[in-house]
Amino acid sequence: MEYQLCVIGAGTGGYVAAIKAAQLGAKVILIEKDNLGGVCMNKGCIPTKTLLKSAEKWQDLQKLEEFGIFVEGMAYDWQKVMERKNNVVYQMRKGLEQLIKLNKIELVVGKATFVDKNTVHLVTDNPDDERDIVAKKIIIATGSEPSRPPIPGADLLGVITSDEVLKLDEIPGSMIIIGAGAVGVEFAGIYAGFGCMTTVVEMAPTILPLCDVDMQKRMGLVLRKQHIAIKTGATVKSITRGVEGLAVTIESKGKEEVLEAEKVLLAAGRRPIFVAEELDRIGVSHTKKGITVNEKMETSIPGIYAVGDVTGMSMFAHSASHQGLIAAVNAFEGEAVMHYEAIPSCIFTQPEIAQVGMTEQECKETGRQVVISKFNFMANGKAVSMGETEGLVKLISDEKTHKIVGCHIMGAHASDLIMEGLIAIQQGLTAENLADCIHPHPTLSEAVGEAAMGLFGNMIHQVSMRK
Repeated sequence: MEYQLCVIGAGTGGYVAAIKAAQLGAKVILIEKDNLGGVCMNKGCIPTKTLLKSAEKWQDLQKLEEFGIFVEGMAYDWQKVMERKNNVVYQMRKGLEQLIKLNKIELVVGKATFVDKNTVHLVTDNPDDERDIVAKKIIIATGSEPSRPPIPGADLLGVITSDEVLKLDEIPGSMIIIGAGAVGVEFAGIYAGFGCMTTVVEMAPTILPLCDVDMQKRMGLVLRKQHIAIKTGATVKSITRGVEGLAVTIESKGKEEVLEAEKVLLAAGRRPIFVAEELDRIGVSHTKKGITVNEKMETSIPGIYAVGDVTGMSMFAHSASHQGLIAAVNAFEGEAVMHYEAIPSCIFTQPEIAQVGMTEQECKETGRQVVISKFNFMANGKAVSMGETEGLVKLISDEKTHKIVGCHIMGAHASDLIMEGLIAIQQGLTAENLADCIHPHPTLSEAVGEAAMGLFGNMIHQVSMRK
């Protein structure tokens, strides 16, 4: 049987591409070797945010007296926390299964191997279902996996990745997290929130290396307030057996130090999943970073596309889904183009961090002349009433055109508020355009409006912090 489209991988990029193609009238087969929904739904976004919510609620309980509420005998049940996480994942997966059925997509659990540019060989648990799949177009969406840095001892029992940390039977007494990017700091927040003695080790000079400098500084202070130890500019030399379980030797400024903990979490990034020899056989170009694609998400072989983490470009679930839409449209004679200048990044710490566009550092490095304005959550009525005053909105505009080129938010609901900055950048709005929008009161969004005012004039509820 010939299909119009074969999608290999049913993660965020793959299933979105399959659904979009089906909506365009294509006969689609979707092949997944593991669970529908990929990393995001099963081992990433959904389970981690579910655990984060439990940790957040537990931490909120510790602050109830501030709101005049007194409760005795507070406790948490880790097994119940994990059970809820599993139930949320199951619920999301079942909903996706229904979507696949409603769009008349053939879903097969199995492994696909390229035979040629229009054919993949399918192997499933059922030997009778082994067959060749012929399709006019193919989309590769095989995702990524946690990378294991070449550290001596990284294979010891108790050294885990972001996959295993979601399956722990109990909260460890202590944990060392190697890597202070989004994944590292999120898991630090979860486990420290439940009482685990947590230390984060980062090779770069600062935590969250890809974030704006103000977000790095502020979050560093916040993490330390949450009793999370931070070691930056530190290289991990080895992992060995120690008194408490594992001993991690780090080197910083020429001095070595040994840290001990029950568990060591490797959170130093992810790597794309593909078989180089297989791609070479059919002529699909690739590098160590991922499969090479153009702005239409097409590979070096016409008719074969790649989306999501396997491309190594903007490894976010929302990027993958948009790439899936672009690839599906172009597979059927569309002219869609993928743009990367306005892709938001969200870090679900407490408080959250979200950003889009250029950082202050990037503006300096490129020599772009900009104006910067900051507005603190401390001066926002809604934030004060919520007891969530930690954070700020930082807007960056072009000095000549006044167009917004960067938006960085730390604070409650930053992941929701960032959409205002994203739309401003994508649509080429100016600081005046943003300030002219009437922001509802009392809301956190007023902080964005005030920061916009500060880019060209005076703020109302705070002395302007423009530079």
